[in-house]
Amino acid sequence: MLDQPIIEAEKKWAQLVVTNAKSILIRNKKVASGKLINSVRYRVEPNGKIKFLYAADGKWVTQGRKRYPGRGVNPKGKFVASLKNWVKAKGIRGRGKDGRFISNQSLAYLIARGINKKGIKPLPFMKMATKAAIKQLPKILKPVVSKAARQKVLKDIRLIKP
Repeated sequence: MLDQPIIEAEKKWAQLVVTNAKSILIRNKKVASGKLINSVRYRVEPNGKIKFLYAADGKWVTQGRKRYPGRGVNPKGKFVASLKNWVKAKGIRGRGKDGRFISNQSLAYLIARGINKKGIKPLPFMKMATKAAIKQLPKILKPVVSKAARQKVLKDIRLIKP
């Protein structure tokens, strides 16, 4: 179990990572409904281990999606259904050849077909955020660790009776 000041310093650093991750998502225009960006958070355990958490949608942003140019798209499948919800959340409206609006289902199918052809480029936003914040870690931890070490040494000296 770590001392409380060290855990507080870790929390400060973890908050910096979360802030960086959110700004990376915004900068790269990966905000549709706000579900992913609002779900990015951290948890510091008593042993000092930091866990970063985010919604399941983050998997597709982090890993991207491979191209499957030869494979068709199931219009009633899960992928098209999730894209339909995304289209609805974004408020995107598509138009057909005649200029009239098409349904969200049709638009989601067309987007799914485009993703199958081109794929989605991955954006490992948590890895990027951690890499950017790791430079700040010594600056945050150094004063806290040195103070904790000094207090421990003084406590140990007091325990030794001459």
